[in-house]
Order: sequence, then structure tokens, then C-alpha cells
Amino acid sequence: MRSIAIAAVLAACCASSPTTAAENHWWRGNTHTHTTLCGHADSTPAGVATWYLDRGYHFLCLSEHNLFIDPATVVLPEPRRQDFLLVPGEEITGAKVHMTALGINALVAFDAAGTATQIIQRNTDRTRAAGGIPIVNHPNYVWGVSAADMRPVQRCYLFELYNGHPHVHNAGDATHPSTEALWDELLDDGMVVYGVSADDAHQFKSLGDAHSNPGRGWVVVRAPTLDSDAICAAMDRGDFYASSGVHLAELTVDGDSYAVRIDAAATEAEFATGTIRPFNPPGAPPAGGRIEFIGPAGAVVSAVDGLAATCPREPGRAWLRAKVTWTRYDAGGVARQCFAWTQPVFEDGRLALVPD
Repeated sequence: MRSIAIAAVLAACCASSPTTAAENHWWRGNTHTHTTLCGHADSTPAGVATWYLDRGYHFLCLSEHNLFIDPATVVLPEPRRQDFLLVPGEEITGAKVHMTALGINALVAFDAAGTATQIIQRNTDRTRAAGGIPIVNHPNYVWGVSAADMRPVQRCYLFELYNGHPHVHNAGDATHPSTEALWDELLDDGMVVYGVSADDAHQFKSLGDAHSNPGRGWVVVRAPTLDSDAICAAMDRGDFYASSGVHLAELTVDGDSYAVRIDAAATEAEFATGTIRPFNPPGAPPAGGRIEFIGPAGAVVSAVDGLAATCPREPGRAWLRAKVTWTRYDAGGVARQCFAWTQPVFEDGRLALVPD
């Protein structure tokens, strides 16, 4: 049986340093990126790791296609700050199903036999046997994974809600749901599933919207220490938020309410880096922050334009999560948006059915 995903969280998280919440810290990291070892990326493992080290990240997984990169073999520049960790991992890769095996101790072999559901389950089982946690990557890439494929899977609690690669169709299309709608469908079906954001970077030397560049998606994880076991355990129980550009100053969940506050200065600074890939919304939304609390059927329970909002928890509502939008206008008057997504809390007892 699992405890509630986020019991009581206080964060004042910025891109460069973690802050404490009781005995916990917030750590910014990326779970999905590639190197020259895959044959279609442009930077070495050391070069890729150094990019994130230099930009204030706290952890990184070099998730190569069907290849295990031992972090001990990656030589980082010295002297350097010590609050940076390479989490061992791999992207278990088939024709359509791709999954990150995060925190593993050895290569997880890929087997293409069976349906998408069978492949996801087998990858999940093998990842956990290797000491790691599984993440279903970019489900809308080549429309490879549907809600129906994921629904029967056991002990896989993470999927990529947002992926920064330009070809993964996060927003869906006329015949496929967005990854966010897919998430809500799975939550409505009674699943325990948490949304990850990752950049899936391949190109570090050629920059532009058509390239798969770093810095477009990440997670911020609440854990007591910066080590692989602590990061993986926290993610597996939903103690993190996902972002495509928004930084949060506070994320607090207790027995009565769910509260979120935006770090406007850090979010604006993230825009200024030029690394994020903003969404161009229709119309003319107001500049600044918007916090939406979302419940069953993807319905917006409440929405606030501003930097902070609180939503009461209700026993009759099966689940509740938050989506945070930051809108700014560029010099040409075009609206640009980035987002953060917090993890659902559950009121229907489903966590009691999840094995430890």
C-alpha cells in the first residue's frame, strides 16, 4: 500500500539551487536525453552531461537507445559543484514503444514480441528487476501508445506528459487525444499515473524549433538526498512536478487543500535563456500566470489568474491536479506560453491497492 503522493510540500524552487522543506529538498533534473552513442545525436556523454551541469540542473539520465551508460565512465570537468548526479538508465526502444528505465543497475534487454501492452508490461517488469523505475516515453510518437495499451499495465506509474522533441505530438491531432487528455482518461479509469516532462534532446550544437534541443522539459523532484534511489523513489510515488518552463515557488498539499504559487522571476528568467520551446496559443490571453485545478473528466474545478491559488480537497472527487500556465508577449506582440503540471492527489482509495 502506498502513502499519499504528496503529503505536505513547501518549495521555493529556483533553477540554480534547491531549498528545504522540512528534511526534503527540491532537485531539478531531466530523465531523457541522448548522446553520440545512439548514432543520431551530436554530443558525447560528457558533453551532454556538462550542458546540464553548467545550467544548474541537479540530476540527469543519459537514456541511450538500448544501451546502458555507466555514470562512472562519464568524466565531468573539475572543479565543479557537487550537487549534480548522473542517474543510470536506458531508453528501452522498439518500433513504437519507448520507455526510460531509470535508476537501473544493468542493461534491460528489449524484446519486440507481443502487443504494446505486453511490451510495456515486460519492460516494466525487467526495469524493476534491474532496480529501476519505468517511464512510458512520448506515447503520441508515431501514435505508438494509447490509453487502452497502458490501462492493463501493472506497476508502471509514470509516463511522459510532455516531451520537447518536435515530432512527438504532445497536443494530439484530429483523431488522437493530447497526452494531457490521455492522462485524464487513465486517471478516470482508476489508474495511479504521474506525468513526467523531459526534453529528449539530441542536438546540442544545432539550435532551433526543428531540432530536438535541451532545456525544453524537466522535472523538479522532492527528495531528502540527491542520490539515484531517493530520486527514483520520489518520482515513483509522485513527489515531483513537471515543467516546460514554469517554476513554482510553493506546492503544498495537506488533508484539506491543494495550494500552488508561481515563481514569476524564475519563470521569466527561464524564458530569457532561449532554451524553452513556448506554445503559441490562439487568441490573446492575459499576460502572467494562470492556475487551473483539474478533476475527473478533465474538468476545470477552479481557475485563478495570478501567481497563487488554493483549491479545497473534496472526498467525493476521485482525483485533483493542477496545471499552471505562464503567458508573456514577445517584442512582436505574439503570445508565448509555457506550463507546469503538478501530480494528482486521490480521494477514492486507489492508492491502497498499489503494492509497496
